[in-house]
Amino acid sequence: MTATAIAPAPFLSRRDGDLLRSLSSALVVAAHCVNIWVHDFYARHDFLSPGALAVLLDQFSRFTVPAFFMLSGYGLALQQIAKPLPLGEFYRKRLLRISAPFFLWSALTVSRHTEYFTSLPWHEAPHQAVISVLDLLLLRGVDYQYYFLIVIVQFYLVFPFVFRLARSPWFLAAAFVAQLLVMSPIEAVLAPMGLRLPPLYSYLLVFFFFYCAAGMYAAWHPGWLSATARRIPRSALWILWAAALALVTAEFWVNIAVLHKKLAHADHFNRWVVMIYSSVCLLVLLKHRDWMKARIHDAARWQWLYVWVTPFSFFVYLAHTHVLRLADMFLTDDGAVTFVLRPAFVLAGSYVLAWTAQRLLRNWPRIRFGLGLPK
Repeated sequence: MTATAIAPAPFLSRRDGDLLRSLSSALVVAAHCVNIWVHDFYARHDFLSPGALAVLLDQFSRFTVPAFFMLSGYGLALQQIAKPLPLGEFYRKRLLRISAPFFLWSALTVSRHTEYFTSLPWHEAPHQAVISVLDLLLLRGVDYQYYFLIVIVQFYLVFPFVFRLARSPWFLAAAFVAQLLVMSPIEAVLAPMGLRLPPLYSYLLVFFFFYCAAGMYAAWHPGWLSATARRIPRSALWILWAAALALVTAEFWVNIAVLHKKLAHADHFNRWVVMIYSSVCLLVLLKHRDWMKARIHDAARWQWLYVWVTPFSFFVYLAHTHVLRLADMFLTDDGAVTFVLRPAFVLAGSYVLAWTAQRLLRNWPRIRFGLGLPK
């Protein structure tokens, strides 16, 4: 008799991915809600204000966008491995899943830019006006969180051409080096040599491709990093995580207090330390997969998470700024109570909006699809 080969366990289970995506979505919402305190800390450098806590929360959430891109690469590669699609069908089926919500939500957000649109030279230079609209839609984003969709669309466009290359560790290494070369503080390395990067839009795939490549590589190699996570003692891994978080936060302080960078340049995801922090967060997740399965995924008391929360995380990510605008109307002071109430209100309101839309649109699956709601 011949022994039956046992397929290796997946790099991440479906519920691992759902939980990570939902946590990341919630942290992004919370970070956007406390951004006014981050701006206050940037201006005053007051360590005894809520702004210091807001900065810590903001830097704590830096793993979220890398996680989104890694999960996108991982999920897309798993689908293509299980059911390969030819190029045309791939674009028709897979690309539509991300492009439809992008264009629909962009259209729903246009009302916030009426002054911008009316100021364009529609009569004098209509060609220039159209270019300006396309620039806002496709390169800058009609709302700030839509940049994720802009980059993901770029990834979907190139995915069929790099999918099989992603099996190779050399491809992963090349993606890693290429991303390092455009991440801060590369400018400090290039400046002594009289070099500088050309001006680039921040919403380009080149700034995030390594995370997508890591997800694709993990789909081809289910055991990737698992042995590393097993070898590191749990206590040592948590100490490493705390050190990585401290490093990210310290670099933010150096950027604003020593280098006097603009907040948008000091706080972005495009930093070497964010890559380090995100990698350690991934190791922490891999270390605790069995614990999460036993204590959360398979526990009856947590099943509501997978019914009422995880399926709606994409919609909440897309919709939360509309609820945040409502919060801006009455949660306006900068006190400690508002610091707690703003994220709580926006998160709760976004999920209530998601559940209501899901119920009201139950007979309109195409509209739900376009809004990013579950099937």
